[in-house]
Amino acid sequence: MCTLTWRRDKSTGLEVYFNRDELKTRPVAEEPQVRNEGGVSFLSPRDPRGGGTWMLVNEHGLLICLLNKWELEKVALREPNSRKSRGQLVWSMAQVSEFGEIEGFLGDLGTYPAFTLVAFSDEEERCWEWDGVELSGRRPQMPLTSSSYRFEDVRAARASQFLDGLRGRAYHAAVNQEASAYSVRMCRPDAQTWSRSVVRVGEKVSWEYLAEQPELDGEPQRTFVELARR
Repeated sequence: MCTLTWRRDKSTGLEVYFNRDELKTRPVAEEPQVRNEGGVSFLSPRDPRGGGTWMLVNEHGLLICLLNKWELEKVALREPNSRKSRGQLVWSMAQVSEFGEIEGFLGDLGTYPAFTLVAFSDEEERCWEWDGVELSGRRPQMPLTSSSYRFEDVRAARASQFLDGLRGRAYHAAVNQEASAYSVRMCRPDAQTWSRSVVRVGEKVSWEYLAEQPELDGEPQRTFVELARR
């Protein structure tokens, strides 16, 4: 369960906004910090259960986001006994510097449940969708949303707010009249938005991370971290 939007500005560069929604029983994720893989520095939070991440940005300015396609979770995997974490797939891409390298990681996905992967460079964005059987590419359209509960209704509700003109921070903080399964900043009995991220990619990379309180009760805890560009 997530929501993703972005915007580009000639003077400030790329801004990507990402709300991560998860079950209330899942361990709290580590906040984003500077990490290193193969000599490449990158920023990323970390999921302690899966050992991977839903989002990272590296010193090359390449940013990768993943949304689970919960509506396709029942699609049978080709290798169900070897199911892999989608977050680890993202983590494995920490060293990539261009879109062509990403495609090299998407050749054999039979052990991964369905997902949408979106990558951003300084100039453009690309999207790949894995439905559990076939991989396809398309131009991503905002807002991108995932939900394990009444997906089509949730997507329509969040798209309606976007079409009404909400953007950026205001959109990702939106709870309508009250937080629910349908609001962008969501809360339902078994799940909620646990973090809101704003990642900026320009002359340098920065990540503002708002870790939400249980039940969205009170102000989130803010973390801010920067990374120099190579």
